Amino acid sequence: MVHSLVEAYGLLKSKDITVISPRKATTKELCLYHSRDYIDFLRAAEDCHEAVDDEDDGDHGEGSYEDKLEEYGLVYDCRVFEKLRDYAEYVAGSTIQAASVLTDDSFDVAIHWDGGRHHAMKDHASGFCYINDIVLGIMTLQKEFKRVVYIDLDVHHGDGVEKAFQYSDKVLTISLHHFAKGFFPGTGDGDRHKSPQKTKAVVNLPLQSGLTGERLFHIFESLVDPVVASFGPAAVVLQCGVDGLAHDPAGKWNVSIRGFGDCVKKVLSWKKPTLLLGGGGYKNTSAARCYAYLTSLVIGKNISDDIPENPYFEQYGPEFTLHIDTSRKPDKNTDEYIKVVSDLVKQQSESF
Repeated sequence: MVHSLVEAYGLLKSKDITVISPRKATTKELCLYHSRDYIDFLRAAEDCHEAVDDEDDGDHGEGSYEDKLEEYGLVYDCRVFEKLRDYAEYVAGSTIQAASVLTDDSFDVAIHWDGGRHHAMKDHASGFCYINDIVLGIMTLQKEFKRVVYIDLDVHHGDGVEKAFQYSDKVLTISLHHFAKGFFPGTGDGDRHKSPQKTKAVVNLPLQSGLTGERLFHIFESLVDPVVASFGPAAVVLQCGVDGLAHDPAGKWNVSIRGFGDCVKKVLSWKKPTLLLGGGGYKNTSAARCYAYLTSLVIGKNISDDIPENPYFEQYGPEFTLHIDTSRKPDKNTDEYIKVVSDLVKQQSESF
């Protein structure tokens, strides 16, 4: 749906866009971060799953296939599905490819809207994320750029990426996310004193429910922008998870498409090699709307608010517009609360 809408708006015909074919990540590339045992099991999981379903006799003893699924996180929201191996390899390989075209100075901005799987850990899947393509993309950028900043706009904390680089002073991870008791993944409260070891370059901005696009951009401009400037990155990775959009089933924030767009424009104004990735988003039409709009901002092309004809046109009703109204959800991110977050940011950024 994302690709179809981007194409329907005529953005792929722009002289400022080059479409690069996706590719699969190799075993060597995947194992630059992930454990070999996990990668081997992930690749074989689909075939094993089918065999177990065909021959299941109800005997699930210790060390069984079901135990392995639990060990590697391939249960609940990360279940095994058809073509899982291909999916994981393409997500990772495409982000690595996107990062690579930035390292050789071929392009200023690279976009991979199907990337951004920020919850996957070194040796297990988590939160709909099987491979942490972001970590692999950042590692690719590090071949050329000494300092990289990673910024996460997803409504959920970017725990997998943070964990990968929390003790590095070469990668700054910044996550703006909803934080509340019982909300996945339950990390990212911004309190450095709770860490058993001192993290190097980690900044978390725990935000309340009802966050609007205007408030998001205000936070981004007043708190994130100065931290990035202080760190002095040579390249930027921006995870644009859009599950914070108004009317998303996640139901926590109330951000407008323009709100995400303003943050992207701010990042582009830094004039650094920039990798734009997708992420969360549980309403397909909203994700497609937002990513089409963000793509248009990258190339500076104004697009109509009227959704153009495309294979999924009927699903964009009843509005059939690019921008949709936000809800009346109250924004609990008051000026007083933002002051608390600001103090947290200062505390966390002391080390760099």
